[in-house]
Amino acid sequence: IGRNSIQEYSINPKNEYFSVSFGSRSNGDKYVELVLEKPLDREEQAEMDFSLIAVDGGSPPRTGTTQVSIAILDVNDNAPIFTEERYLGQVLENMPEGSVVLTVVATDEDAGINGDISYQFSQAVSQSESAFVIDPRSGEIQLTKPLDFEAAQTHELSVRATDGGGLSAICKVVVEVLDVNDNAPELMVSSFSSPLPENSVPGTVVALFSVRDRDAGANGKVSCALEDQLFFSLRPAYKNYYELLVLAKALDREEAAFHELVLRASDGGDPARTGTARIRVTVLDANDNTPVFSQGEYTVRVPEDVPVGSTLVTLTATDPDEGLNGHVKYS
Repeated sequence: IGRNSIQEYSINPKNEYFSVSFGSRSNGDKYVELVLEKPLDREEQAEMDFSLIAVDGGSPPRTGTTQVSIAILDVNDNAPIFTEERYLGQVLENMPEGSVVLTVVATDEDAGINGDISYQFSQAVSQSESAFVIDPRSGEIQLTKPLDFEAAQTHELSVRATDGGGLSAICKVVVEVLDVNDNAPELMVSSFSSPLPENSVPGTVVALFSVRDRDAGANGKVSCALEDQLFFSLRPAYKNYYELLVLAKALDREEAAFHELVLRASDGGDPARTGTARIRVTVLDANDNTPVFSQGEYTVRVPEDVPVGSTLVTLTATDPDEGLNGHVKYS
């Protein structure tokens, strides 16, 4: 009693989180309280152990000690954090349904359900309209259908990670679509002169056409050629346009009334893809042939008493031209 009773309490080792309050109430009862001095952080230290020491006022003083173990319970005070703010993925446009594009990863320092993370796209898009689906547990993003480089070269997605306590974080996912050589070159004739007079001068433009390939890079680089032709040639005009020209060799309707031309365009892919276009050029007749008699000289023996009006000989001349150009009159 008195001076020999407990005089103070202390904590060993001292820490910044707890202190001891000791005193007497109005009714004379003594009390001792462990007081929290600053907020705890379970993510920094989940448990704390120290000794509580009571000291009396005797001489020499005597002490009593008890061990205090404090387990800090988790509250949902940490939101998920993505390993990256912006994820970049690349995928070939011909990758099949179910292919994995990339995996997003978020962590949460909380424990238990407060640290359980689920993933979803932050803006809901119907499965019929979206080319992507995300696994809510693993964060794995997969294709729901093949992509088309020619329709869209990049896709931007927003992914939300939500913990069990409702806290969330958002990251951006950019998917780059890589081109494959899935488009053949296309040829489009923009102007065409047919029929073509057979006396057209060399260099006459017969047709103007363009070529295009919706692929990119070497897959979209196109070269054009004309198959096996003696009368026509190609000449680049501008950009992706070509001119079909008459060669120096003259056309001859009497030898060929029309020409079947095959235009072939090839891209730079590996393997290359090709596109073809067929043009039929009809040759228009020019009056470039004179009538020709079946004989250069006719010798006719006629009796002197042949009646007037009698047919002495029939002369025949032909002209290979057509229409009026080939119609023969005699005089």
